[in-house]
Parts: sequence; C-alpha cells; structure tokens
Amino acid sequence: MKKYYKSQNSAWVDVQKFLPEEYRWNDGFSPEEEFITWRNSTLHIERFRNPKATHKVILFHGVGTNSRLLNLVAGAPLAEAGYEVIALDMPYYGMTDNQEARISYHDWVEIGSDLVRAEAAAHDGPIVVYGLSAGGMLGYHVAAETRLVSGIMGMCFIDPASETARRRMSPRPNLDEIIFKMLPTLPRGFIGNVKVPVKLLVKMKALVNDKQALKLLMSDKCSGGASVSLEFIASMLEYEPAIAFEDYDLCPIILLQPEVDHWTPFSVTEPFWDRVATKKEMVVLGNAGHYPIEQPGLSQMKSAMVKFIERL
Repeated sequence: MKKYYKSQNSAWVDVQKFLPEEYRWNDGFSPEEEFITWRNSTLHIERFRNPKATHKVILFHGVGTNSRLLNLVAGAPLAEAGYEVIALDMPYYGMTDNQEARISYHDWVEIGSDLVRAEAAAHDGPIVVYGLSAGGMLGYHVAAETRLVSGIMGMCFIDPASETARRRMSPRPNLDEIIFKMLPTLPRGFIGNVKVPVKLLVKMKALVNDKQALKLLMSDKCSGGASVSLEFIASMLEYEPAIAFEDYDLCPIILLQPEVDHWTPFSVTEPFWDRVATKKEMVVLGNAGHYPIEQPGLSQMKSAMVKFIERL
C-alpha cells in the first residue's frame, strides 16, 4: 500500500510552526515521494532530485523521527545548496508500509546498504550519508557494510553495545541495563512478536526541547509515537559492524553536536569517538536540541554540512 505525507500525515506540517520562518515550506514545495518493494513491504523514499548535482546525500532517521522530519531541517537546506537528497522511511516509521512479521536492526542496515548501492550505481560522484540520533550510527554501519560512502555526517553516534553510552543517555540506567541485558537472552520467536512504544524504552521526552513540539511528535505514530518490536531493540544492542571502529579509515566523519541535547550529549558519542580511527571533526550547534529546531544551530548545521561535503 502506498502512503503519502501530503495526504496521510499532518505532524510534519504542524511542526513547521516551531521552525524559523526560512525553514518553513511554502505551499506546493516538497520532495518527490517514491516507493520501492522490499520483501513484502513497500518502502517510502523522498527525493529532492537534481541531475546536475555533484554529490548525493542520503538521510537516515533514528527511533524518534522520519524522512519528512529530517528533510525539514537537513534535506531541504542541502537541496537548496545544490545536492540531490534522498531520505528513506525505515520499517515502523513514516509512510513505509511494513508487512513483515518480524523486523530487526540488521534489516535496517540491509535496506540502507541496498539504497546506497543503488544510488552509487546511478551516480558518478560521491555519496554522503547523514543520520540523526540512531541514524548516525546507522550511517556508519551502512558505510562500513558498503564501502561506497565518501563522508559520514551525524548528529550523534550511539554505540548500542557500549554500556557506558547506554547509561549516559538513559533516565533510569540501572533498570534499563537489566532490561537491555535480558532482551538478547529471550527467544526471538517471542520478542519478535512483541511490539512496544519506543517512548517506553528510551528517553523520548528529550527528542525536542520545545514542550509543544514534543507533545506533537510524541503523539505521531509515524515518528516519536512509533512502536517497534523487542527483537528490533535486542538486535540493535548486539549488532557488530562490518568494520571495527578502530579499523575504519574509509572516509571522514563530522559530528554535528547540538549544544542543548538532553538525550545524547557528546558524552554519549564519546565511546565511539575515542575509538574510531578515521579523520573526524565536531561542530557544536548553538542553542539546538536533539531534533534541532532552533537558531543559530540550524544555520550552523547547514554551513558545516556544505563545507564538509565540498571538501570531499
């Protein structure tokens, strides 16, 4: 089944009133909405098409957003800068119609890797990935899997296997550690069929700093109000990248760290940042929260991304 943001979701429209005026979309402005078949499901893709673009940028969301929300703060600004931008809704999120009985984090990496391979085959220039929240590490995992990515941009890089990272981002570290350590020991046939709202498992109340915007996104089942299976969470905790952090030197990485991120401050990224071997840089986004809707952070993010891409 094909589902469209323009007709079947209003949260992305409503959230724009919390964005600076220059980030609000005028009537009729939006990316193309495309669909691809994956197994029994219909994956939703958004594209700002530009046949003359020197670079393609692929956006990955995490567990609290979706492709349209990423396009509001990152995709559209990058398209305005002259790049072709592609954003994908993973199973459980956005307008993707998930018909699979069970979904794991390995499936997310497979889907992202297939998209990178397809876009690289159709484009002679560099492929860059951008990830927000868990999408940052997803971008790294896809880059390590495909070896086709020329640059990685992330709002944070959470290593789910790191107890230190998990504790630093959790509001209840002792209880959560018990839960997270127990999940991989449970039968996959059982936890694969148990879906729970993500906001019960992670610090979703820190998704965005404006309370009204937070209320809006937490009630949106396509983003902050989404539910996932316990198997998905368990598989994320135990996922091993194709290239260990200490061995990765295929492309540079930029961390776009929101200054007022109450969910994943730099201390959450630090266990990954200290280990990853490649060239890396960090830019702090002033006054910005986890899902950044604030200035000057948004303008600083666009400027940093464009400079990073142009250096590739």
